[in-house]
Amino acid sequence: MFALIVSCFLAGILGFAAHRASVCTVRAVAELTHSKTGYMLASIVKSAVWVFAITIPVFLLVPQTATGIGGWQLTFTAVFGGLLFGIGSGINGACAYATMARMVDGEVGMIITVVGFALGVLIFVGLVGINVVARPVAVPGKVPDMLVYAPYIGAVLFIWVAYELIRLWRSRPDGATLRSLVLAPQYRLSTAALLIGLASGTIFLLFGSPGYTTTLQQVIEGYFGTRPPPLYGRWVVMGAVLFGMLVSTWQRGSFRMDWRPRWSWLRNIIGGTLMGLGTALLPGGNDALVLYGIPSLSPHALPAYAALILGIFIALLTMRAFFSIEMRVACRKDLYIADVSADLARRERS
Repeated sequence: MFALIVSCFLAGILGFAAHRASVCTVRAVAELTHSKTGYMLASIVKSAVWVFAITIPVFLLVPQTATGIGGWQLTFTAVFGGLLFGIGSGINGACAYATMARMVDGEVGMIITVVGFALGVLIFVGLVGINVVARPVAVPGKVPDMLVYAPYIGAVLFIWVAYELIRLWRSRPDGATLRSLVLAPQYRLSTAALLIGLASGTIFLLFGSPGYTTTLQQVIEGYFGTRPPPLYGRWVVMGAVLFGMLVSTWQRGSFRMDWRPRWSWLRNIIGGTLMGLGTALLPGGNDALVLYGIPSLSPHALPAYAALILGIFIALLTMRAFFSIEMRVACRKDLYIADVSADLARRERS
């Protein structure tokens, strides 16, 4: 119970930070293609590094904690699932975390995405039922094999952590207090990476890998009776992430109910369906890969995430080339600045 309470508290911090920094893998790829900068993608990489920074010392000091860490088999299906999830996220205009953040901000379109996600999971169940695809196969993670190198990796991470903490503190705004930093309407991407990574790494050690997209998949399958529902704790931790985002939108005053039907909802339902199917094939979405799959050295994680990034590129470039839909993202000095889909604004005003 203590581990669950601490995990929920940390999950709330994770949700709050992700919302305040507007972290999103789709935005990261859009920033690369539009602004030719990589601030947001760098912050996503840093989140995974922070997970390593908190877990590797524990694995080194208590090696038995690494023996029970599992992963997923590297297969063509897993990589294809990553590609589908990426294409779906690009069409939707938001990855897993951004979908949650925009939903609590009042965007009904993101609820449509969740409906599509459920449809994608049911398509997967149907494909399994007719033996077109098989469920992912669990395999041992590679963390025990890495322990021989852990002292050297830990030393490098210690230097990086010290540098990053000093850099973040020295580059804070002049006259900023701890309270003003916590309640800042926009977090720096590196600050969000620190909070997300440390929270995720600690949850990983205390609770295991919650994987919020996989939890939602299990909720859907449990409702339809195709597999057991997730353990109670997984529901609660996922709810804590949403609660943290909700606290952020309430404190910042950014909630705006956007319920007016629009053509972009078609993108949400199609994108959500591909995201649900991709999650089931992987298993997991970008959250599970970055914060748990890669740090646990799961064999499928890096290839699947590379395919996910490729899928987003394909979706964004295709929408721009054939439908004049361009997602314009800009980041300056480690801050997310703008996200403007000019075509949607023009079309929806007409």
